[in-house]
Amino acid sequence: MKSFLEKVKHHRFGLLVLISLLVVSISFFTRLFLLIAADGIQELSILNILEAFFIGFFFDLINATYFIIPVLIYLWLCPERIYNKRWHKYVLNFILFFFTSLLIFNSISEWFFWEEFTTRFNFIAVDYLVYTTEVIGNIQQSYPIEWYIGAALAFSALIVYQFRSWT
Repeated sequence: MKSFLEKVKHHRFGLLVLISLLVVSISFFTRLFLLIAADGIQELSILNILEAFFIGFFFDLINATYFIIPVLIYLWLCPERIYNKRWHKYVLNFILFFFTSLLIFNSISEWFFWEEFTTRFNFIAVDYLVYTTEVIGNIQQSYPIEWYIGAALAFSALIVYQFRSWT
């Protein structure tokens, strides 16, 4: 008898579960690394840390729905004859690669935002969206963006390769 995970993995909508797991996992590790990088970690109690991680987990689940809704609509509307084609596996792998790349690049961006402002994305990040041209110019001058994008894409490719049986 197949395990529950095997059934989910080979189900048509199994990709949604995988994307949700990736959102939660990458967000968890981002939160963990930012906690470790925080200077005031000694001032936090175990209860405060657990509370932050549980609240963060709740928000990660909400965030996961934003990621899976477009994929859900696509998988729902995709006819069975197209879904079962061999080339369609590459489409699903690309979808997984795209969303994984976004998640990893966001995690990298949060790290540098934390180093600059000792906070997670907030109203300052909104200012970055308003003054996009100036901010992008400053970021390109300050950081080797091409290397970070390359690293995010390479790590995403490794993740897609690892989970290729889910698509």
